[in-house]
Amino acid sequence: MKEEKQIVFYLNILSDVMSSFRTHLISRIRPTLSYYSSDFFNRLTDGKYAGIELDENYNLLIYDNGEFYGIERFSGGEEDLANLCLRLAISEVITERAGGIFNFIILDEIFGSQDILRRQSIMKALNGLSSKFRQIFLITHIEDVKNEMEHVIYVNENEDGTSSIKLE
Repeated sequence: MKEEKQIVFYLNILSDVMSSFRTHLISRIRPTLSYYSSDFFNRLTDGKYAGIELDENYNLLIYDNGEFYGIERFSGGEEDLANLCLRLAISEVITERAGGIFNFIILDEIFGSQDILRRQSIMKALNGLSSKFRQIFLITHIEDVKNEMEHVIYVNENEDGTSSIKLE
């Protein structure tokens, strides 16, 4: 019985150490994600917002007029853009840490709440990512975005419920 208690004791210590280590690792990546997110956000808002910060719970805070505010204070388009910047930052960090170029990234409906100027800024930023991703897949229903693409794959639902594709 004494030996079992000792095993439980050491397992609890190990669990605490692993939990602390996980917290430590997560806290180390937060400044890097904030840095890349801020860079994307600053570029995509043409300098309107200086940056994004991630708090200890990884909630997005946007720097506006000298203060950080929770994302809920901003418009839906700005909120979507900040979340996109975080996704791009995560992809950037993973690519960097992997030491090379990823084959692809898929971004689903990222333009819906953006005006035409913001969409153009996003497209420009995505073109800049082509050195890190061999292919960038964008899923969208917005025609002006499709017109800017080198290749477009249309997916249509047939009457029988199956899908067909057309490449342009």
